[in-house]
Amino acid sequence: MPSICGKITAALSMDCDNPLQAGTESTLILVNRADWLDGAFTYNATNAQIIESVTLATGIQGYAYEGRSNSIGAKYELIKNPYSEVYNHEISFKVSNVTPLAKEELEKMAKGSMVAIVHNKFKSSDGSGAYEVYGAGAGLVVTQNIRDVINQDNQGAFDIILKSSDLSPEVHMPMTYFITDFATTKTAVETILTPAA
Repeated sequence: MPSICGKITAALSMDCDNPLQAGTESTLILVNRADWLDGAFTYNATNAQIIESVTLATGIQGYAYEGRSNSIGAKYELIKNPYSEVYNHEISFKVSNVTPLAKEELEKMAKGSMVAIVHNKFKSSDGSGAYEVYGAGAGLVVTQNIRDVINQDNQGAFDIILKSSDLSPEVHMPMTYFITDFATTKTAVETILTPAA
């Protein structure tokens, strides 16, 4: 008998005491995809879309990009193909820094592939909604880098978009990074910003 992949197995309802909250916190964490793939991961025993721990290789770390006032945008959407279902992941953010180092890093980014950890304003009642990992499968590539020096909204900041490649979309929604509760997860995520021992 052929496998049936599309059978739902749980009901979903609204949490009236903990309503959904739009927006992101002001720190985006980026990890080079090659470094991410070299890492070691622990996944939830009953839901493989939940990452419970990330251990990067010795000397490797992720990098924080700071924003403000919801300048870090994140979205994903289903792409329904004739014989498959895939997802486009997209991150938009601003870089309010025009030093030579900033330009050098953004040029490197344009040639590379990234994995992004997004901190949502909505945490959910147990903390499991706080962190999502975009591009964990196929990575994200730069599709826009614009600096409009006279832009009054962002005062000439770089306007960057990272998204799934059209040739290599993701096969899942962004993964959830969660272990035990929000405080424990936050500590685990922040360790990614320190070079692994």
